[in-house]
Amino acid sequence: MDESALRIGFSGHQYIGDEVTTAFVARSITELLKKYQQQAQQQEQILIVYSSLAMGSDQLFVQTALELNILVEAVSPCAQYETIFPSDAAIDEYNQLLYHAYKFHKLPAFECTDESYLAAGQWIVDHSDLVLLVWNGLPPRGRGGTGDTASYARLVKRPYVHINTRQQTVKMYGDIATHLTAPATTAPKQEFIVAKDMVYHGSTLVVNQYRLRMPDGKEIVRDIVERPESVLVLPIGQPDIVLMVEEYDLGAGVWQLKLPGGKLDGVTPEEIRWQAEVELRQETGYKPGKLEKLLDFYSHPGYVAHKVHLFMAHDLEWDPLEMEAHEEIRVRTLTLKEALAATQLDYRCDPEAALALWLYAGRSAVCNY
Repeated sequence: MDESALRIGFSGHQYIGDEVTTAFVARSITELLKKYQQQAQQQEQILIVYSSLAMGSDQLFVQTALELNILVEAVSPCAQYETIFPSDAAIDEYNQLLYHAYKFHKLPAFECTDESYLAAGQWIVDHSDLVLLVWNGLPPRGRGGTGDTASYARLVKRPYVHINTRQQTVKMYGDIATHLTAPATTAPKQEFIVAKDMVYHGSTLVVNQYRLRMPDGKEIVRDIVERPESVLVLPIGQPDIVLMVEEYDLGAGVWQLKLPGGKLDGVTPEEIRWQAEVELRQETGYKPGKLEKLLDFYSHPGYVAHKVHLFMAHDLEWDPLEMEAHEEIRVRTLTLKEALAATQLDYRCDPEAALALWLYAGRSAVCNY
């Protein structure tokens, strides 16, 4: 980013509020812009602001910047941006501000959608040293709102000022001075690994300790539990009937409803399906006429490396295999409604089984929820 300029981005509500709130926002914007204008002059920098020129607080911000002789760079989220303005007068106001803009950045989206507004907010954050947000502090009503811009600024550690329209407060997050001098940092990634040591190896679990060197030179340590890939199967008896297994969970210390499954010895598609059928026949006694993939996911990512392959089993027919020694597994026949109700009881249902049930319910037209 150009160190000869101080760049301030903006995002805010179109409807600011009543006259008192609007006056508070106008006063806050003016005070902040004057403050950073003075700071830029002291540092022999040019002050530049970014805005999409949307109605409401964006236009108030830009009008204030122009009155203070601050350079404005306009950002258009989409090619059809003019069409979102509700009247000829509103379009004229937009074009007047656009005419006085120092530069015009036209983003690649053609249609104006939530995604294009989200991309514009992120573009402004990425190109700014500081972001001003006129926002009520509540979650956005749709994707691409000011709340999403705040979340993105927080993610990339961009300093921002929250002008809270609901509480009528102004709060700074982050330090612009630190941001301008500090190297960029990011979350731990594979390429940051400088060492890996095994600290435990059991029959099913391995614990590896990773040392990572971040872009700012700091070293961090992460312990990761690594498990073999596994398969889970949701047995469907009839469209509104599911089979679950109930087993004592030694770690949790409770009996829980779970799905038949187990660790994989091979990870080719054929081996995974074969293992799914074996686990189902061992734990429930039923052989599937058809296996349908429901989802692949990572269980507890962040501190556990464990990939899970989730299937649905249809057209069940009795053809049991011998259970593994010392297993005590109770098979439960439940309506889908009963199974979903169990997921909402404390400690009753294994979370992976709960995920499978709700995914299946979302695809099923049997029950009304």
